[in-house]
Amino acid sequence: MNLFFFGSAARQLFGAYHAPRAGAPARGAVVLCAPWGVEYFVSHRIMRRLATRLSDSGYHVLRFDYFGSGDSAGEREEGDLETWLADASLATDELRDLSGMSTVATIGIRLGAVIGWRLAATRPDVRSVVMWDPIVNGADYVKELQATQREIDRWTLSPLPIRRPDGVLELLGNPLTPAMRRSIEAVTLADFFVPAASTRLALFHSEPFSAEKPLRQALAKAGATVRVESVPGQAPWRQDVRGPGGMAYGALERIVELQP
Repeated sequence: MNLFFFGSAARQLFGAYHAPRAGAPARGAVVLCAPWGVEYFVSHRIMRRLATRLSDSGYHVLRFDYFGSGDSAGEREEGDLETWLADASLATDELRDLSGMSTVATIGIRLGAVIGWRLAATRPDVRSVVMWDPIVNGADYVKELQATQREIDRWTLSPLPIRRPDGVLELLGNPLTPAMRRSIEAVTLADFFVPAASTRLALFHSEPFSAEKPLRQALAKAGATVRVESVPGQAPWRQDVRGPGGMAYGALERIVELQP
């Protein structure tokens, strides 16, 4: 694994490049798109494990942090879904340069799944997408985060205000700026109607997913060949009794198997 920074001097992004295992024939290139906020931290372990499994199987893999998150430069209040998409596009260019591959695949969790799909809809070199528990309604997603924060605050002796004087929401230890909120709340089913005719898509869902049917219909109309995989009880972005980010080994193996 090679840890490095890429991007411009003003917008340095942190990356972790996993080369194919020595002796394994190179099979392709994969960009991993992480979720946002607390889900980034909870899913970090499984994303690293996924990168290792893919590289063992012969893939060039790049994990990266969006600007203002993880080990990348910038403050946590900087960025929104549009700039994170630009970061993912830059990561795609970087992986193509590192690997020598002409096409790439993306694998994303939650908001990272939305970013992966938008990459495929805007770049012809993104030919395969895995979306794991994608956000389909951004407004509902923000409401769920707020409800979770309020539930935590019920058991806190001196809860801090959720909304700061500057309008930033503090949700589960992460700042949600007005710009971030607008970009996330703008995510709707319409995002997935964008044509991406050359894209193979696998949709993984780990808990009851009421929007599955309309999402599949939207993706089909967009021209994607859709495969649906159910991995109940194995949400990599939710902290539970098994600790942060249940490993979900079965789901990881299926994702590796489905890569082109």
